[in-house]
Amino acid sequence: MLFNLNLLFMKKLTVYILFSLFLISCQNTERSVGFVTGLDGNEYKYFLGTEDAIDVVKKFDSLSATKNYDEYSTIFADSASFTYGSGEKNDLSQFIELNKRRDSILIASNATMKWDLTYAFSVDIAPNIGGEYVNALYNVSYEDGENDGKFNANVWFFVQDGKIINLNQYNQSVIEEETDN
Repeated sequence: MLFNLNLLFMKKLTVYILFSLFLISCQNTERSVGFVTGLDGNEYKYFLGTEDAIDVVKKFDSLSATKNYDEYSTIFADSASFTYGSGEKNDLSQFIELNKRRDSILIASNATMKWDLTYAFSVDIAPNIGGEYVNALYNVSYEDGENDGKFNANVWFFVQDGKIINLNQYNQSVIEEETDN
């Protein structure tokens, strides 16, 4: 009889342990990587972002490619800010004017500038607060019949509630390697 009680106790204990392990393994904990020190001095972790934030950046790419600048208001916050590698800052109306002026110069010069989005990924610093950083890389080529040029544009977007709040762009020249024939 004592042997049967011990066996029953062991079976129940085994079932409880297995059930506990199953519950623990089913928990969906977000995986964090890296860190950033916020303006408040606290350290925050990066988490994977969402496809929703990337979709906003894809919409920006689509509107830019078709030069549909009037629709920018659907994806940019009213207070959106734009910063370039030189430190120059613009608001949304200045950004639109800059694009229109560039387009006008390209047309007058019979030149083309092609922006190819090669990747985008999203990270979230504080999932419980909201907003995600999307990093996108553009391979940009310029041609005017006499001069050709290429550069990479590394663009960081801060997206919150389906709107771009900040856009920061840094460019890097592409140096063509010579090949021996």
